[in-house]
Amino acid sequence: MRRALLAMAAVLMLSSPALGAQPGTPEAAGFTQLFISPCGEPYRGRPGDPYPIVLWFKQADLNHDGKIDLTEFRADHAGFFDALDSDGNGVIESAEISFYENRFLPDVYRRQQELGALAPPAKLILVQGLGAYGQDPNLGEGAQGPPPSLGAQRKAPIQYVGAAAYGLLAEPEPLTAADANLDGRITKAEFLAAADRRFKQLDRRGDGELTLDELPMTAAQAAAAHRRR
Repeated sequence: MRRALLAMAAVLMLSSPALGAQPGTPEAAGFTQLFISPCGEPYRGRPGDPYPIVLWFKQADLNHDGKIDLTEFRADHAGFFDALDSDGNGVIESAEISFYENRFLPDVYRRQQELGALAPPAKLILVQGLGAYGQDPNLGEGAQGPPPSLGAQRKAPIQYVGAAAYGLLAEPEPLTAADANLDGRITKAEFLAAADRRFKQLDRRGDGELTLDELPMTAAQAAAAHRRR
C-alpha cells in the first residue's frame, strides 16, 4: 500500500505546473511546504495547510494514542525502506537512492546535481544562532542579530544543507546517512539501526516516547514562521 501511495505521490507532485514555478518540481503542483521525516520520507503541504510534520506523526502513530514509541518509529522506517526497495532484495542501492532523490525530492537534490559538486549546494538555508535542532522561531533566514558596534558577539550562521533544512535531524541525506559501513548500499538492518539512533536523539525527555509538542521546529519551518511575522 505504501509503495503504491509513493508512486502516486511522485506523479502528482510532478504535474499541473503552477504559474512561475519550475516545471518538474513539487512547487509546480502547488506544494510549498516540505517536511522530511526521520526516515527520509517527504511530506508536503499547500499554502495555509498545517506544517506537514502533522501528516507524518499521524501515519507513524500506529495506535493513535498521540505518542510514537520506538516500535512505531522502527515500523515507520521499515515501511519506507520496503517502499523504496523496488526489487525486493533487502538492500537499497544506487539506482533506488537516485530514484528517491530525483523523483521525491527534486527540489532539494536535482539542482545541486545539475550545478555539480563544486557549486554551492541547492536549497541552502542559513539560520542565525538557532539551537541544536533549529527550533527558535524568532530567528530565521537572513537574521543578523545586533551590530558589532554594540560589542555583541555574533554567532556564525548555521548552514542546513539538503534534507537537514526540512527535517528534525542534521542529516543532509537520510538514506545514505544510514549506510554504516560506507559501501554505497543500505541494508534493512542498517536502516533500522539508524532508526534506533535517531529515536534516541529525538527522545529528549528520555521516556521512550515522542510527542508532537516535544519535537523541534525544522529550520525551514522556523524561517517560514519568522517571515510571516
